[in-house]
Amino acid sequence: MSKDQDDYTTLLNLGREIRLLSSLSMLLDWDQETYMPKRGIDFRSQQKELISSLLHSKKVSSTFRDALSRLIDIESGKVAQTSLGAREQAALREWRRDYLIEVKLPSDFVKTFAKTTSQAVTIWAEAKKNNDFETFLPHLEKIVSLVQEKAKYIGWKEHPYDALIDLYEPGMTTKKLDAFFAELKPFLTDLLGKLSSKKRPDTSFLSAYFPEDKQEEFNHTILAEMGVDPSSSRLDYSDHPFCMGLHPHDVRLTTHTSGNCFFEGISAVMHEGGHALYELGLPSKDLGSPNGDYCSMGMHESQSRWWETYIGLGLPFWKFAFPKLKAHFPNELASVDLDHFYQAINVVEPSLIRIFADEVTYILHIILRYELEKEFLEGTINLSELPAIWNQKMKDSLGVVPETDSEGCLQDIHWAWGLFGYFPTYALGNVYAGQLYQTFQQTFPDWEKRIAGGDLAFMREFLKQNVHRFGREFPALDLIERATGSPLSPEPYISYLKHKYL
Repeated sequence: MSKDQDDYTTLLNLGREIRLLSSLSMLLDWDQETYMPKRGIDFRSQQKELISSLLHSKKVSSTFRDALSRLIDIESGKVAQTSLGAREQAALREWRRDYLIEVKLPSDFVKTFAKTTSQAVTIWAEAKKNNDFETFLPHLEKIVSLVQEKAKYIGWKEHPYDALIDLYEPGMTTKKLDAFFAELKPFLTDLLGKLSSKKRPDTSFLSAYFPEDKQEEFNHTILAEMGVDPSSSRLDYSDHPFCMGLHPHDVRLTTHTSGNCFFEGISAVMHEGGHALYELGLPSKDLGSPNGDYCSMGMHESQSRWWETYIGLGLPFWKFAFPKLKAHFPNELASVDLDHFYQAINVVEPSLIRIFADEVTYILHIILRYELEKEFLEGTINLSELPAIWNQKMKDSLGVVPETDSEGCLQDIHWAWGLFGYFPTYALGNVYAGQLYQTFQQTFPDWEKRIAGGDLAFMREFLKQNVHRFGREFPALDLIERATGSPLSPEPYISYLKHKYL
């Protein structure tokens, strides 16, 4: 084995140790959101503090730095003369990127951030349940202060938000997002206005009571049809649906059910199932290398929105799945036919809750959060006034106003987790998915017939071959161009919405 291979093996072994520790951290988060008793939060926050410190110390260790620096110049990013292949060199590029971020964060800050957010998540859940923003406020204030500090440590050129968005969507900047949303917002607002005069189908059956045990059965049926391997995954329940990929053979999904909102539960399961398929499709042989990790959060979101909206709100899928749904709920859906069902689940109407928003208004919810987060980072917003500011933005953007903070500024878990800079990836995911979907339709002219017949395997394989198998070998913008033949553009997404709703 050459010296290059020795150094690469050292990096890979350290990477596997880091992955083991990060999977343990994720397991603690999963348990906290699903089964942990409430009084366990103080001890859990100490566990998170410790494991975050251990993770950070491994990521910035001299052993890791020395092995990396022998293969790639840490300052310039130039790969040394090496016998390593292109995929291994791509891993070096990503390891260097991760190292340069981690080494800027002091260990004490990392521990404080982990402990603070772990405690805040539990406080947020109670505050949301009790519609009690005042209880969550001091925790939010502390987190925003830490996030501002984090941006300073990482550094930026034009805006502090750049430091955060780049953590989740490498290469993306506030300037690019401003231009991106400046194109999408007027289009979506105009489309919403055009659709508001359309006759609305009867949707009352969607809010009728559906037994939750039957919903649970159907959720598992949907995941099985999607191809989510039950021997490598499990579905549980939490306040906010999520998916965590501990390993390509161990993926944890959650959803949230309500007897009177059964389709929202189906959408959540298909959304998280899309995330799960990405995690299950990553190459396990590359575990510990960046090539065994997902490309970006925007690309991850493209997979979940693909399944939730492009497929889960599409007529071909329900031609196949609707008979199965009626078999689970023969009484509840006795008077509902496929056309009525399809029209009802695709109603466009301003609503309060982001995760249940229709395709047209969804990104308007994201833009609201993006605008707020920029103000958080700039320090130009009084957090005690957040509920009123949120409500006014909802009124201006969507024409609806929450009656409670639980339906308003407390609805998402992300700020309690400290995930600032994360929300824009949801919008980018819709656009990535639109471009992939256009290529998919061109590649398989008979796609509608095949999906209506229950064949979903060819679609999973399309996503695996074009996205999942590469890990982080290619940056997201390169990966989307490689998969579709064109640079990232919102045009396929815009065309999709026009074609479907106009």
